[in-house]
Amino acid sequence: MDTVFPPLTATRFDAVTSAVSAAVYLLVGFAALLRAPRDARTGVFLLVAVTGLGPYLLPVYAWLRPGSTFTKPLVSVLAVSLVLGSLALFHFTQIFPWRRPWIRRYFELLLTGYGLGPLIVLGLIWFAPRHAEDIEASYAVLTVFIGLPAIFVAGIVLPFAGLLSLYYSVLAARAAGFEQARRPLMGILVSQLAGGVLAILIIPLLHFVAPAGALVTIASALLFGFGLLMPIAFAAGVWRFRVLDLDIEGLPSVRAGSTSS
Repeated sequence: MDTVFPPLTATRFDAVTSAVSAAVYLLVGFAALLRAPRDARTGVFLLVAVTGLGPYLLPVYAWLRPGSTFTKPLVSVLAVSLVLGSLALFHFTQIFPWRRPWIRRYFELLLTGYGLGPLIVLGLIWFAPRHAEDIEASYAVLTVFIGLPAIFVAGIVLPFAGLLSLYYSVLAARAAGFEQARRPLMGILVSQLAGGVLAILIIPLLHFVAPAGALVTIASALLFGFGLLMPIAFAAGVWRFRVLDLDIEGLPSVRAGSTSS
């Protein structure tokens, strides 16, 4: 693994903001679960928080141990966290603030993803040869026909589907006149959309063109802020707008606005 990835590096700012983000997610998740322990929405949000610990704590680990390398155990933890986190976040978009049609029809498929996703990435990691020239035909075939499609689904399909679900939920809440649901939904949608653009496009580009510039720090600060917007919006939905107590699914306009998955 150390022949593929560069050594780990992180600034104190990266470590602190990542640790704070992880703590806020966990605090909101556990508090919401105590508020409504039998509500699936609070349980899945806590799952989002827990599965995000790997990526969030990586900068802390890199800052405390500068120059550390990626090992198979470390990559395994990160990969499983990312796959389960993608599934959990998509799951959350399917049940908050109400259950969408997709989750009603294909919940078993989502459960299958929870079970198979980690096994696929762990298999790819632990059976990967140390050097590219040692790759065997069987491993290459499994990677192309099983591994890459699984990564594509977890890394691209589910995030985009989740964003679309949030968008359609916002439209349904607006059509129903449910400001209590629309406002936290908008916060979560903005958090995911802006955070995704920063994490996937802006920050990697800045690291390439201006690795030592202030723009990277500014972009990281924005990513930190947009990242915190999701747990804050969810907390507002739970405690300020009382979304968990609303009889949302009884409204015909909401059911009609939720026909898209």
